[in-house]
Formats: sequence, structure tokens, C-alpha cells
Amino acid sequence: MKMRTLCLLLIILSGILFFPIEKSCAQKKMSVHLQHKTLNDVLLTVQKNGRYFLYVDPSINTEKRISVSTQYTDPLAFLRQIDNSLSYEIIDNTLVVTPKKGNTDRLYGLVLDENEQPVSGVVVHCGNGKKSGAALTDTEGRFSLPAGAGSTTLTATFIGYKKQNIEIGTKKFFCIHLEADVNELDDVIVTGYAPKAKNSFTGTAVQVKGEELRTINNTSFFDALKVFDPSFKTVDSRELFGSDPNHVPSQIEIRGQNSFPDISESNLRTETSLPVFILDGFEVDVEKVYDLDMNRIQSVTILKDASASAIYGSRAANGVIVIETKSPEAGKLQINYSLTSGVQVPDLSSYNLMNAAEVLEFQKAAGVFDAINEGEDPGTRLNSYNVIRQEIMSGTDTYWLSKPLRVGFQHKHSLLIDGSVNNEKAEKETGNIRYSVNLAFGQNNGVMKGSDRTTYEAGTKLLYNSKKLYITNDLQFSMVNSDESPYGDFSSYTQALPYHREKDADGKYYRTLSLANVAPESMSLSILAQQESPVYEAKYLNSFTEKENYNVTNNTSVNWEVFSDLRIRANFSVSYDFNRTDAFISPQSFSYINSDDNSSTTPSVLYSRGKYTLSNNSSLSYKGNIVASYTHSFGAHDIQAIWGGEVSQDEYNSDGYTLTGFLGDALNYLSYGVQYELYGRPSGSESMVRTAGTFANINYSYHNRYLVDLTGRIDGSSIYGKNQQTAPYWSAGLRWNMHNESFLKGNNMLQKLALRVNVGTTGNQNYSKSQATSLYTFLTSVYGGYFGAIISTLGNPDLKGQLTYNRNIGIESTLFGNKLNFDMNYYYNTTEGNLTDITIAPSIGFDSYKTNMGDLTNQGFEFSFSYTPIRTRDITLNFTLNGAHNTNRITRISETLRKYNEQISQEADKGTANVFLFQEGESMNTIYAVRSLGIDPGTGKEIFLTKEGEKTFTWNADDQMPVGVNEPILQGYIGGNFRYKAWEIGATFNYSFGADRYNYTLHEKIENVDYMVNNDRRALTERWKQPGDVARYKAISDNSITKSTSRFVQRERMLSLTSLRISYTLPQSILRGRNLSMLKFSVTGNEIFYCSTIRQERGLTYPYARSINFSAYINF
Repeated sequence: MKMRTLCLLLIILSGILFFPIEKSCAQKKMSVHLQHKTLNDVLLTVQKNGRYFLYVDPSINTEKRISVSTQYTDPLAFLRQIDNSLSYEIIDNTLVVTPKKGNTDRLYGLVLDENEQPVSGVVVHCGNGKKSGAALTDTEGRFSLPAGAGSTTLTATFIGYKKQNIEIGTKKFFCIHLEADVNELDDVIVTGYAPKAKNSFTGTAVQVKGEELRTINNTSFFDALKVFDPSFKTVDSRELFGSDPNHVPSQIEIRGQNSFPDISESNLRTETSLPVFILDGFEVDVEKVYDLDMNRIQSVTILKDASASAIYGSRAANGVIVIETKSPEAGKLQINYSLTSGVQVPDLSSYNLMNAAEVLEFQKAAGVFDAINEGEDPGTRLNSYNVIRQEIMSGTDTYWLSKPLRVGFQHKHSLLIDGSVNNEKAEKETGNIRYSVNLAFGQNNGVMKGSDRTTYEAGTKLLYNSKKLYITNDLQFSMVNSDESPYGDFSSYTQALPYHREKDADGKYYRTLSLANVAPESMSLSILAQQESPVYEAKYLNSFTEKENYNVTNNTSVNWEVFSDLRIRANFSVSYDFNRTDAFISPQSFSYINSDDNSSTTPSVLYSRGKYTLSNNSSLSYKGNIVASYTHSFGAHDIQAIWGGEVSQDEYNSDGYTLTGFLGDALNYLSYGVQYELYGRPSGSESMVRTAGTFANINYSYHNRYLVDLTGRIDGSSIYGKNQQTAPYWSAGLRWNMHNESFLKGNNMLQKLALRVNVGTTGNQNYSKSQATSLYTFLTSVYGGYFGAIISTLGNPDLKGQLTYNRNIGIESTLFGNKLNFDMNYYYNTTEGNLTDITIAPSIGFDSYKTNMGDLTNQGFEFSFSYTPIRTRDITLNFTLNGAHNTNRITRISETLRKYNEQISQEADKGTANVFLFQEGESMNTIYAVRSLGIDPGTGKEIFLTKEGEKTFTWNADDQMPVGVNEPILQGYIGGNFRYKAWEIGATFNYSFGADRYNYTLHEKIENVDYMVNNDRRALTERWKQPGDVARYKAISDNSITKSTSRFVQRERMLSLTSLRISYTLPQSILRGRNLSMLKFSVTGNEIFYCSTIRQERGLTYPYARSINFSAYINF
């Protein structure tokens, strides 16, 4: 219904836009009816009727009032009747209005961009371009300058656009169209502190414009960003979370995994540290970026090596992502509205589950319905078989995967308003005040019923600039509401047996799925095939999980140009975050009642049922920095120097409690709880972290050929141990712009060739203050009228952040008239002092405490190619290819990790699918298992190899060894884009090959299966059945535990269609005079298909989805 309404709106909009055009073009007479309007209003009416560009000389007063009601066929004659003191001409489809006298010795005109919009700040000059013969375009794109004696060429230059040279001849008026220069647009690297010229940058950075991100994927920032940098990965190793709208990435890697996982109470947590996110100069958390309105983004820069990121010191070991939002533009009021609306369709292509008949056949082959002892009558077991068979024959074959799913609908509305307070004349005298207002609302209803995420954003940005001073204040508010699906984990639906009915004869959902629901009452059944209905709680109970997040941030920036070479910039930010989570479990949930019996009246039973958990978290952050930048050129020498310092304070508070004893499902508010959870009580914590740092950078260039870049930083933090309160970081880089050498200059095939090399250090602080200092916990018991306390955390006074040594060498080049661009890098990074646990004497009372132990290396290469064989005003054809390979190695581990290896090897005896071990010389992504020669055709048993290479039928944990590495030989993206006039179409594919992966589906859904749940179809069709069979899997009747084996390690080759898009931008000739400066429509499909040589279930927590989004962009 929603889609039909959307299509109808588009048809109506198209009619509104096009129908009047056809009518007006057919008319010969134009009507004008204006009462007490300005001359400017009259000119705009004529412009609209004739669909002209408009140039009005700035010296003309267009505010005088006019009343007119007439028709005309000749616009010039009509205007002369209105005011004959002016000169009117139509030149190059531009209505030109000038004084009748005074322009004979001047050149004047209009400068427009590719979208035929006026461009301000363009330098236009004739002759040698000296001050007397040059001019800047105003906010309307107009210019006027003296005609230079003997000058034959007019030149227009502007950053980001190609230089335009126009023959003057006898012309006085010029309408200049600028053409974007793809390379020039990227000439500045945004580092977050001060921009750097790309031709002097010695580091490695990937820059992406906001428009490019939105073209690939306009609903997911991280999914769009990874297309431009294959070394940037959001990690979900088991592909569990799919398209969950509430799953904020917790693992993001840039150039591999730089940190060890944490081990707490023998539990391995493989989450790596996140990169640092810088939004408009200040650090923000990953959730803020996840929910950011993508229409506000101006550019994103990924800083990846020491020269690029060492200036961030102790925060930069995992990379830095710098995001800049749009700033208000000078000129008249502009209103930009964008709508993105689309659907998500569940992708269940990775599931290969049995239907009802196959499940029954599988269970029969496994001996489920056989007599317990050979020779005995199966009796009531056969009754169960017959009941199932009867159900199947009557047509029961429930497709449980569809029950919690829907077609998800998402939409986002974004409104940006900006403009200037002062006019052009006042701006030159007293400065200019610009402003912008941003509003956004988005709702993402995921493909699982009841799951949704709603975002609200509002903000204002004020900017004052004069000749020497630039002041910005940005106030932003955001609110996010999220609801988890009441249908639970998707994995429960993959296990439900398809021969069970979901409803009874009255249409009510069964609480328990059982053969007893459909069997005659007098029939005895030994096999009930009983399961909890995965849909019952969602249909009838009020359990829920809701989250709310609020953020208010104010950023103030002052930029002072002391003199032409020296600038000082000061920034201050205040940010407040509040998060609340409410989770209620009904007292009638399966967690408390396994049957329909809710008749118990025992207080101890009733008061333990139901659970309401409330948790609040808040943070208040103060951040400030000051940066002085100096640039100077003298002869062949160029110097850029930066010095700065920054301080921050972060206060964290949390509290929460859990109540139980809810006496009814409908009584789901806090006040209905009877007591705290057993042995529970309200809990809370508060902490404060303060940091301070100072940094400096100097960049020297000689003849723009040989460049040196040096950076140093010292960081201090209250989370460091008291014996190590500061840490230094540094980088050094070199660059050789070979294209500026005399032996390459003038080469038409080579436009750029540069070599870069750098080395340096960055740090990481992925631990809390409690790990550096000892903490005490108060006991609940009272001793002599006093509370007791115990040491809960043993601090390490020598604790400091980890240190990563970065080494990088790169080459970048542009060839064949800017048609081919490529960039290649090789890196070798060593991380020392990884933060993990170390074993200490048990007599102290603790097994381990936090320290800096364990070293890692990451080395690899990455490349990107862009080829544009055709680039004209009407046609553009572009191809892109990028790729990356990373090799991770553990070079040293602590004693605690050695102890963990021993423990986890023993756990593997219980049938763990895949163990994670730490071994020096191996990768963090190495797969450990016992080598297998496959299934013995004669016996159906698995044949293993010992460490010594001997065959055996016995699995032994000591025989586990590396059998594969989950690191692709190459992964990346390949894409193409074609534009013809207003139409544009493009596609981007993701590829990966060479990675070894442990197929958990083979381990858990084909072998090691529970016969009384649904399983992969291959468990029936591809398992060993009789002597002589050559099969990959053990016999169906063999229910022995399958342990970690190389038989389930597979080499992957993967290809997916990440983005498919088409867009249309209405020509300016249609929009001109309609108060619209741009109208663009686009349709984008994401994750359209996924092909892999490994058949493994994906999205067991939340399914994956294919999405199609429609977008409309309207600028007024």
C-alpha cells in the first residue's frame, strides 16, 4: 500500500513539473500580473517565462516598485517599456541587464557550475591577471573587470574545477560554465587538526566525498565506506547479526587486528578496539556515527599509517576516521530536502533446511522410532511415527523461517536550510554571518517483526567570517529509540520441526509444539518431539527490550588569521549522552514456566517469576584544543608547521537494578515488581578520565619535489599507571614528486608520479582506569555496625597504553591525461605491549591482573585503480578496482595466554566446533583442528592424523594444529559508472578469495545434530549409509560427538553485488524559473545477491536482507 502511494505521488509530481512546460512552450504570449512589486520581481518573471539565465549588473537598483498587468511576445521590448534607462540583451540564453552607459571599457558576465548554478569566489582575469585586471565572482556568480589592453583571453579559476580559457574577441558579456576537476577536488587531505596539501602529504589516507558515499548506499554509513577502502572491515566473524537495524558495529578493523582479545573468567571475547572517530574536529563514539544523517556529510577521510595519524597519538593504533559535515554557504537562502524510502526483503538463500517429509525420513534413518533394545517391539514409538506421517499426508509442512519475518520498510527525511544574514556590500565592510538549520527523521523497520530503530536529529550552525576572523558554533541534538524483536533469535526458527502445526483448530497458537497436540487422546506416544513454540511469546506475552539514547553536543571554533602566514584555531566542545535500557521478561515466559500450568501459589515461586531490568548510563564530556599553523614560501622552499595542545575530561555515571515477582503478564511496569532479584540490589558506578596532550608537525618542501614530514606528540592520561603517566608518539615521512623532475615534466602521458615512505608510532588505550589502580567493593554484610570492603581489582601501577610501530611505502600516479589513477601501498605494523592478563601468584588472592603483554604484527598490501576512458560534458564512463591483503602474526604471548591454550584444548574434548588458540608464529585468524583424511568408506568412521602423521580413528586434543587461516589472499571491490547527460547508472561488486573458513553449519547442522530439531538437508542426503559409500559425513545413525576437524575447513571464493543504482537529474532548462535549483531521483539496490563456494547459514541471530531504496533530492 505504501509503495503504491509513493508511486502515485511520483506520477503527480511528474505531471506538475512537465505539464505546465509543454503548455507554456506552445503559447506565444506571456502574461505578467504584478502589483507594487520590485523590478527584480519583474526580471525574475521574465526569466521564468523564457527559461533564461539572468545577469543583473550589481550597480542597478532593482528595489524600485512597479505595477504591471499585460501580455507580451517580445521580452526585450516589454522590459524597455518598464524601464528604458537600462540596456537589455539576450546573450547565450542569458537575460543581461546593464546600465546604458559605463560598460564600454569593462568585461562582465556570469559563472555557472555543472548544474548551471552560480559559483561565488571564482577568480576571473584577463591578460596577465594582475590585481587591476582580476575580479572575484559574487554570491550570484557575477563578475565585472576592466578590459586589459591587448588582452585576448579571459581566464576563470576555482578550486575543484578545471581552468577555463575563453577568447575575448569583440564580446563584452561572457557566460562561463565550469567543469569539475576530479583530481583537483582531492588536493587537500583533511586530518581533523589542519588540512594538508595532498602533493606534500607523506601518509596514507583515503578520502571520500559525501555524495560518493550516498551514491553507493544512502542508508548505511559503514556499508558505504568499506567500498572505498578494502582494508576497512566491520567484523562479524560468524555472520550472526545480518541486517539488524539495532546492531551497532563493535568490531572494526583497519589493516588487520592490532589487539589481543580479552580473557575474563576463562571467557574469550574476540572484540577488537575500534578506530577513533573525529566528527568536525572532536572525538565521538561509534553509535553517534552509526546514526548520523548521511545527507549532512561533506567528506570522510580514513587515516591509516603513522604519518597520517600519529598526531592523534594514544588513540590512533586502530586508525582514524575524520568526518566533516556541511557548512552553511554564502548567498541567498537555500533549502535542501531529501527523501529516502525503501524496502528490505529477507535473504534466506543460505538456509537449506529439510521439509516435513525429509525430517521424518531423517529421523527414521537415525533410528528415532526403533525399539530401544534389539528384538523388542517398538510399540508406542511407531505410534509417534504414524502420527507424524499422518500429519505430513494431511499437508502439514510449516515453513517456520517465515513466521518472524516481514518485508521491512524504511524511510528517512532530511531538511537542510542555509543562507547569509548580510548582503554582499555589508559582508565586505563588517563581515558575514551565515547560518544553517538541519532536521532529520528516520525510521528503519527491520525484517524481523517488532524490530525497529527511529532517529531524530536537529541542529543549528552559525558562522561569522571577516577578513581575519572565522567563528563557528554548531549545536546538535539527536535522539534514538530502538526496539528489539520480541520473536527472539532467528536460530530458534531454524530448529523448529516443520511437521508441527503452529495453531490449534480454534486458530490459537500452541505454547508447546508436540505430537500430543494432534494425536488421539487415547494414543500412547513414546516420542512427543516436544519443542517450545518460537512464536508463542511474541504473540501473547508482553516481554520487551527498549532502548533510548539522547545526545546534545555544542562545538565552538574560533579561527584567527594573525597575518597571512599564521593562523590560530581554538576549539571547545561540550557533549552530554544519556542511555536508558528497559527489558521485561513476562512471568509466563518459558524462562519460568515450561508448560501451560500457571496455578502455583507458593510465594517463593511466584516472587521469582518475571524480571524487569532497568539500566541508565550517562556521560558528560569536555574537550578543548588550540592549534597554531604557519605556512610560508620563499623561493623554492615551502614550510607548513603546526603546533597544538588539547585537554579533555570525560565523566561517566551508570546505575541500574533488576526487579522480580511480577504476578501477571500485563503488569509489566517497574512498580509491579515485588522484590529485587535474589542476592541483587541497585548498582551503580561513576568514573572520570582526564587526558592532555601536546603535538607538533612540520612539513618541508623543496621545489615541490622533495618533501619531509615530521610529527611528535606526548599524551598523558589518568588511566595510565602512576609510574607511567605519559607516553610519546612520533612519525617521519618522505615524499618524492617525480612528476616535477625535469626529466618527466612535459610528458603528456604522465601527469603525476609520487613515492611515499614513512615510519612512526601510534597508541591504544583499550582499558579502564580500574585496571591501573586497585578498587574496593563494599560487602552487603554488616560487621559491628560497619560495612566491610574487599579488594575487587588489583591494579597495575606500571600499566600504559599499547604501542604500534607503523611502516609504510607507497606509490601514486596519474596517467594518460588524468584518465588512469592508481595508488599502491605496502605496510608492516608491529604492536607491542598489548593489553591482556598476566598470571600472578595465587597466594595474593588473584589469578591474574592487567598488564602490557603480547606482541602482534600485521603486514600486507592494498591498491586502488580508477580508469575513466570517457569524460565529456554529456558522457562519463568510469571503472574502479581496489583490493587488499593482510597477514597477521602473533610474535609473543603472556603466560596467561599459554594457560588459556591448555584450558581450551581440554574444552575441545566436549565437541567445540572450532577452538581459538594463541600460538607464537601463527595468526589471530588461524584455525586449529585435528587433521582429517575424511570418512572411511568401509566403517563410516572418521580417519584422523596424529601430529606425527599416523592414521587413527581416535580424536586427541594434543593432535590439534593449524589447518587454515581465515585471511583472504585478496579482497576488495570492483565497480563501474556510466553517465549520459542527466542519466547515471552504476554497479559495485565485492569479491574475496583464498580465505579458509570453518563451516559451522557442517559441524552443527549435519553432524553433532539433535535428531529432534530441524537440520540441514545434507544431513539426510550426503551422510554415509553403508559400506563402500564415499561420503563426506558420518553415518546418520552415528550420533557420537564430532570434534574440531579439518574436514570442515573450506577455502572460500565469494562475490556479491553490493550496490546497483540508477539516477536521473532534471535539466536546469526545465527547473529554471520554478524556484528549484535541483531535482534528482535515484533508485539504489544493496546486497542484491551473494554467492559463495561455502554453503553456511548466515544471520542466525538476525537474518540478512536485500534492500531497494528510492531517493529524491530537491534543492530550492
